[in-house]
Amino acid sequence: MKTRNIAILLATIFSTVAIAHDIGLEHEHVEGGWNTEAGFVSDVDIESKLWNPRGKSQDEINQRAEYVAEFFDGGRTAEDRAADEDIKQRYKDAIVINSLMPSGIGIQGVNEDKFREAVEHNRDNGVTLISTSVWAFEGVNDVSFQDTIDRTDAAIEQLGLVKVESVDDIRRAKTENKFAIMYNAQGADFVIDDLDQVKWAKDNGIQVMNFTYNNDNALAGGGQNPENNGVTELGKQFIERMNKERVIPDCSHSSSQACIDMAKYSSRPVIASHSNVQTLFDTGRNVSVEAIEAIAATEGVICTVGVGLFLNQDGSASMDAIAKHVHRVGELVGRDHTCYASDYSYMYKAFLNSFIAVVDKYPPEKGFGAPTQNAGGGDIWGVARVLEDQYDWSEEDIRGFLGENLMRVYAANWN
Repeated sequence: MKTRNIAILLATIFSTVAIAHDIGLEHEHVEGGWNTEAGFVSDVDIESKLWNPRGKSQDEINQRAEYVAEFFDGGRTAEDRAADEDIKQRYKDAIVINSLMPSGIGIQGVNEDKFREAVEHNRDNGVTLISTSVWAFEGVNDVSFQDTIDRTDAAIEQLGLVKVESVDDIRRAKTENKFAIMYNAQGADFVIDDLDQVKWAKDNGIQVMNFTYNNDNALAGGGQNPENNGVTELGKQFIERMNKERVIPDCSHSSSQACIDMAKYSSRPVIASHSNVQTLFDTGRNVSVEAIEAIAATEGVICTVGVGLFLNQDGSASMDAIAKHVHRVGELVGRDHTCYASDYSYMYKAFLNSFIAVVDKYPPEKGFGAPTQNAGGGDIWGVARVLEDQYDWSEEDIRGFLGENLMRVYAANWN
């Protein structure tokens, strides 16, 4: 009996070591987990800052999701948001854009009710336009890609929203007190075998497209891959096709080198739709100074994202933390190259239940799956208030940040 127990113990130990050494990322195996560049990843403690979901049961994953989701909306109080009313009134005529939200129907568990909630939260907080994701990577959609678009189109019509094709549509929506929406794709694996899919995407309302979601693919290097690979030959053709079809090239989730190459090969302004400054917080989801400079050189923009996981070590999404990244972009390349994205998931717990174990996209060794706060679309006002009060941004600067900088990029691509 003792021999059998020892054998089981040894098998468990070697199994744990094998899992640890199969993660494909630099690490040091220690008792209970391993040390990585993002910190200690626990293999046993569900309430550890970083936790390994490999080999875990769905019940354990659900427990982890429950724990992490508790932190998501912890950034601001109702009183904090009430203090934004003055600046909202002063800029009530401004175009206000949330450059990325993962809220297309049928993506990440979003249904019609959650889509309506996302729209109402942004609209009621003075946002003019949201760019909503309808694709990221294979498996993130609960239905087919086309079904996601069709169901979201139907909801847009039912809610009386304006699905934009031009900057005139956005300005008209603002004048008529209507809410505007457009689509984005956070990855482009679906075009790899057929670049004509870029036209299909544009015809279906996808106005912004990325190369890849975190990992390398046939188009470009992913942001979480340490090799920092750039745009491939096929990726260059993809950029040309996007320029032809008037789709805006985006490099958030891609590598910094991919951002630099995108800017080099695009004939039109480009964007990082939801990325922060890597020198302020070093994670693969943020972009280098060189990438920021390259994007700005095309007259493009870098939209700071309100995800605490990409803002600082604490996972805080305070207005100060977000404004710090916005202001740094302004210092580096000019305030006319700044903008904002919430990347706020209205199905965050359900998303964690389904995707916390997808470690090829969200490895804990890179900091993914940690407890984090997330600012919403309406929190753009709190950020703008900090930019005014602490960094002395002018009215022109603020109007640019709120939306006019993005409008410049939209016009240069769509007109």
